[in-house]
Amino acid sequence: MLAVRLCGERVLMRLESIGVVRLADLRGRDPWELMHEINLEAGRPIWRAPIAVAALQNLIDAADAMRARADA
Repeated sequence: MLAVRLCGERVLMRLESIGVVRLADLRGRDPWELMHEINLEAGRPIWRAPIAVAALQNLIDAADAMRARADA
């Protein structure tokens, strides 16, 4: 996941806080909902649009592309 644009260690830690540990866990997810879940888990808004949404969308796109390649 670190190879995905805008995704670093902090992004991974935030995702892990809501149970996302593999790229496949992001397939078909909504970046806005993920951002909201992360903020709820933190107990305050620690992540905001547009950067959070862009990073999450990049990860979701990578997860969906990985699935499409596996299905081909």
